[in-house]
Amino acid sequence: MNATDGALRVVFALGLAAVTLPVARAAPPAISAEMQRCAAITAPDERLACYDALKCAAITASDERLACYDALAKDKPVRPPPAPAATDSKGAAREAGFGLAEHVAAKPQGPELIQATVAQVSADRSGKVSVALDNGQTWTFKDEDMRLKSGDRVTIRRAAFSSFLMTTPARHTYRVQRTQ
Repeated sequence: MNATDGALRVVFALGLAAVTLPVARAAPPAISAEMQRCAAITAPDERLACYDALKCAAITASDERLACYDALAKDKPVRPPPAPAATDSKGAAREAGFGLAEHVAAKPQGPELIQATVAQVSADRSGKVSVALDNGQTWTFKDEDMRLKSGDRVTIRRAAFSSFLMTTPARHTYRVQRTQ
């Protein structure tokens, strides 16, 4: 190896370093304010819609830009408007729904107990007792030893495993099920 070959290699290495170092040290591209605004949105659907709108805004040809926005509008699912809030007072609504089957909520909503007056008591031949209360609710239970009469003030409370217990003024307790 002669001196010119070594010098040529050094010059080549320095030239290569001079060309590649500025590229390696180049600053990352600046993020636009619109991109930062989209990144700050926490809801995933809204954030994606923001990025899609930025993509369409970057298109320079007006026909293509319009087609992009039209495609975004077609892909967007239409959601029904939320149901209006009930105008009844919350306490009355909770008491009216007390004891009806709740299939959606894992945690029971509403009052833990209600008190009402017995309006009517009826029993069939199989021993099933139906109790109509003054608030319009109807509860049933099966017991041959029924000690309940019209006019009694009863308390119905939540029990384990989504069941309910009816307590009479004489402190008799029956496991009941709401039918109406």
